[in-house]
Amino acid sequence: MPDNEPFPIRFGFATAPPIDNDFPATAKDGLWYILKKNVSSNRTHGGWSEIADELLRLRRQRKTYEDADAAEVVAFQLQELLWDRAYIFCERIYKVLLSADIRSYEYDRSEVVVSIEAVRGEFEIDLNQLFAEEGIVYRMKDGILHRSGNPHFQQVTASAQVVLQDFDLTEARMHFLKARRFFETCPEPDFPNSIKEASSALEAAAKSLFLTKGNDFEKCLRDIRDGDGNGIPPTILNGLFAVYRFRGAGEGVAHGGGKGGKPTAALAEWTLSVVASSVIYLRDIAITAKVEESPF
Repeated sequence: MPDNEPFPIRFGFATAPPIDNDFPATAKDGLWYILKKNVSSNRTHGGWSEIADELLRLRRQRKTYEDADAAEVVAFQLQELLWDRAYIFCERIYKVLLSADIRSYEYDRSEVVVSIEAVRGEFEIDLNQLFAEEGIVYRMKDGILHRSGNPHFQQVTASAQVVLQDFDLTEARMHFLKARRFFETCPEPDFPNSIKEASSALEAAAKSLFLTKGNDFEKCLRDIRDGDGNGIPPTILNGLFAVYRFRGAGEGVAHGGGKGGKPTAALAEWTLSVVASSVIYLRDIAITAKVEESPF
C-alpha cells in the first residue's frame, strides 16, 4: 500500500466500486507518465523503442516505426492493450525493461548512479500510488501484482498475521496464508478457495486455542468461556457461524451443488476480514481464560 492513501479514500469521499477486472484508460495514461519518468532518467533498457517492442509483443503484432515516434507508439499501444495484459505489462516493466542508472565517462569508465534495486523500488512506489488513485485493488510487491483489498482489510489482516505467529496457531496460520494467496492472485483470484481456507483457519484457531477433542466446530464455539466463565454472546456466535456455514453452502466453495450464494470478490474480502478479527478475538479470550486459571 502507498504510504499516503489518496485524499478521497482517506476522508471517505471515494464512492466508485473498486476496480479488479479492468485497467482504465486514465490509468494507462498515468502509466505512460511513469514510463516517461524512467526513460528520461536513463532507467530503462533501450528507452521508448524497447518499451514499444514489448507492447507489440504482448499484442502479438508486427509493426515498424521510427525511433523518434516510439513514445507515441507506446501511448497508442497501451490504450489498445487488453486489461489483463496491461497488468502483465506492469510486471514485465519491472522484470525486463527497467535498468540501473549507469553513467559513462572517459577511458571506458562507468559508474552506477542508481542501482537496479532502487530503480525497481521507486517504480513500485509510483505504480502503487497510481493504482490507489485510480481505485485499482492490485498492488505490486517485489515485481508481482497482488490483490490487496481495501485499507481496513489490509489493517485487520496484518494484525491477524501477527497474532497467527503464535506457535499454537501454526495450522490456522497456514490456512490463512493460503486464503490470502488465493485472494491476491492477479489477474484471476480464486475466491471460492480463499473463502474455504479462511473458514478452515477460523476452525483450526478455535480448536487449537481451546483444545477441544471433538470435531464439531459450532459446539466448540458454544463451549468457549472467558476468565469469568462467560460464553461468547449469541449475536457474536451467529457471526462466527455465518463464515463457517457459507463454506458448506456457497456455490463451489467446499461442496458441489451449493446454492447459498456466489463467492464474489466482496464476499471473499468480507470473509477474510471477519476471520482475521475473529482469530484476534478468540486469542484474547484464550489468554484471559489462562490468566484466570493461573494459581499465581
